Amino acid sequence: MKKLVVLLFFFLFLNGCSTTTTTADSETDASTPRIVIGFSQLGTESNWRKQHTESVQTELEKEGYEVLYRNAYLSLEQQIQDIRSFISYNVDIIVLSPLQESGWDDILLEAQKADIPVFVVDRSIEVSQETLKKSAELALEEGAGKELMVTHIGPSFKAEGNRAGLYVSNYFRNQEYNEIKVLELTGNVNASPTILRSEGFSETIQRNYQDNQQTIQVVDSISGDFIRRKGKEAMADYIAQKDISQIDVLFSQSDEMTLGAMEALGAAGVTPGKDIIIVSIDAQKNMIDKLKAGEVNCVVECNPNQGIYVRNAIKRFLEGKTDLPKEIYVHETVFSDDMDFSQIPPRNY
Repeated sequence: MKKLVVLLFFFLFLNGCSTTTTTADSETDASTPRIVIGFSQLGTESNWRKQHTESVQTELEKEGYEVLYRNAYLSLEQQIQDIRSFISYNVDIIVLSPLQESGWDDILLEAQKADIPVFVVDRSIEVSQETLKKSAELALEEGAGKELMVTHIGPSFKAEGNRAGLYVSNYFRNQEYNEIKVLELTGNVNASPTILRSEGFSETIQRNYQDNQQTIQVVDSISGDFIRRKGKEAMADYIAQKDISQIDVLFSQSDEMTLGAMEALGAAGVTPGKDIIIVSIDAQKNMIDKLKAGEVNCVVECNPNQGIYVRNAIKRFLEGKTDLPKEIYVHETVFSDDMDFSQIPPRNY
């Protein structure tokens, strides 16, 4: 455990940043410093992200941990700086919700050298073989951390893409279409959800031809960076340059982008859910409302309530458990236009 003076210095350093604390538990010895967790969040680009942040903070605080929260506002440089500040002030654990998949090699090695465990949450990351080799060498040195990362906790993004592709395949199964044309609206290029959702979707629709003798093809891919405004701009630009009437399906990788794209479609006289099939990922309340209204055809859930999984993993780690898997996936489902809407749980985000 770190000395209380570390906490005091850290609070002074973060005087301009958002921090959250909990009142002292009556069962906790006041002379014993609490576990300090640095939580680096990538941004607040959506209601989904806000719910994710609240879930992680709330569950960690329930356990009595001190949570030091930093928001990178969609900046990789800022997020790396935030993590480096956690390392400098010697927090006990770092929880990282990364902006993108790559770019973390050096900072993860710095955390390992400081013997600070890192839990990666929501989006996943990739490091080079050279970094893995350096990490293994560090693990042999006295006082160095044993692992570059403890575990990744979050959705299976590839499975989400699979589910979206399965809905499209099933939707057209008994219809007289020889070729179904899909427009894909993706998130930021180097983010794991973007990469894996695309892979999962493509993998599933390719199997459709073998099963149904129908070709489902992604004919164009445009990026909206998981942001509503950019989703609208990307769709408006596409409509201005291409014949949107030739597109059968919009596969959008986030609800925020979908909402923006639907505004652009409406402005162009295209009726979402009717003239073009809409498949979205996240399952925010506003998108479920669109599903119920018939403006969207399928919503694949991406569960933001990951805090309980993070809390349990950290607790097991601190108890000395050595059986934590390298991947911990959260439970998710699919909502579609052919289901009983009364079975959809209330959405709080």
